[in-house]
Amino acid sequence: MKNIFIVITASLICLTFFFSNCKGGASDAEKVKQDSLKSISKADSLKIANELNKYLITPPDPDYTGDYTDKYPNGVIKFTGFFRFGQRHGQWMAFYDNGIKWSECFYDKGLKHGSTKVFYPNGNLTYSGWYKQDQKDSLWFWYDDKGKEVDRRAYRMGVETGLVN
Repeated sequence: MKNIFIVITASLICLTFFFSNCKGGASDAEKVKQDSLKSISKADSLKIANELNKYLITPPDPDYTGDYTDKYPNGVIKFTGFFRFGQRHGQWMAFYDNGIKWSECFYDKGLKHGSTKVFYPNGNLTYSGWYKQDQKDSLWFWYDDKGKEVDRRAYRMGVETGLVN
């Protein structure tokens, strides 16, 4: 029994040493990407965060219940929907700054639940599908900017079940 323990321990030490010194791993492209991410300055990272935060939707307070509307500086509606106890509930829509619908999605107690549609800036459908408890569930369709279907896939509770012809 003691010999088996020594063999297992030695094997684990060798495997640990082998994997920690392995030359494989990230490709050159991945290393370049990682290095480029390291070189982002604090000012640049704040600029990126501010750019992303302009699409952040938060209720006025954590327990807020009621309608929500956010507008662009030009007065066009950016987001509209309803909060129930601080969580998105019901239909939510987003619009481009020119007023064309960007997306439409339904929520149930903060989770995506129901149909969802996303549109190109020209108004044509980008993709559509259904969510169930925040997971893709049903047939999903993707379109090019001219409106031609380019892909369709089936999902069940977030797991792709296959390409549907």
